[in-house]
Amino acid sequence: MGRKGCCSALVLLLLFNVVAWIEAEVQKTIYFPSQKLTWDKARWYCQKYYIDMVTWDTVDPNLLTTWLIEEGFTNVWIGLHQDPEESLVWRWIDVKTGEGLTGDDVSGSRNWVLGQAVGASCGSYNSITKKWENTLCFLEMSFICYADNLVVVTENKTWEEALDHCREMTNSSFKYDLLSITNSSDYSYVSDRLYGATTDEIWIGLRFLGGEWWWSDGETLDHQEMLPDCPSQWQHCGTVSKYNTTSWTSRDCSERRNFICSYEEVVNQEEKRDSKSG
Repeated sequence: MGRKGCCSALVLLLLFNVVAWIEAEVQKTIYFPSQKLTWDKARWYCQKYYIDMVTWDTVDPNLLTTWLIEEGFTNVWIGLHQDPEESLVWRWIDVKTGEGLTGDDVSGSRNWVLGQAVGASCGSYNSITKKWENTLCFLEMSFICYADNLVVVTENKTWEEALDHCREMTNSSFKYDLLSITNSSDYSYVSDRLYGATTDEIWIGLRFLGGEWWWSDGETLDHQEMLPDCPSQWQHCGTVSKYNTTSWTSRDCSERRNFICSYEEVVNQEEKRDSKSG
């Protein structure tokens, strides 16, 4: 999304859910930079220009595999590496929520092909065999990065200020708003993205109006029972804990905390009509 260093990248947009015109969803974009790098340099590149290297909870493996084969990519670095303190344990780079793969899991997993090279402690993916492989980290290979449509803001603001902050970032290309988590499959992913927040709870686009809880994108909350049906006079705004995104809490809207915005591409009315008619 206007990032420097992206012009040579091949881009594949993987939408895990259909995006309605008025409904915000978490979207992930996969990038394939043209150069080949070692595993460490590849990860540095992904973190500098995007979010990080791809892990299996950030992509649809079947879609990714199909695209890799079509574009001629066979072996690519992914965000998987050997634990430096436990030689039989492999971990996704997102160690906060990624599950450690023990030696037993590795040897018995249909996703794995283990080589015999000493020091092969970085993970790659073979699109032909559809297997993860342990590979020598100093080899230069193609790699996969990802980004999304979320912005975590570490400034402390009231709920209204947070809403205004997000919406004021809107431009001719992208529309911004406080995040509406309308799909339960996004919960764990959002939790990962909140890891860098400086407050334990973060404002999201939940607001109590007219006797109901609403998302700021205009959708009603499907699980109204998760929040009080008659909150006290001031606790009409919703937060999510960065440690548990499935637990929302009503808070005083005047409290100040971090918040998370999302954005979607602006679609003009003619494009909307063409899409609907198609």
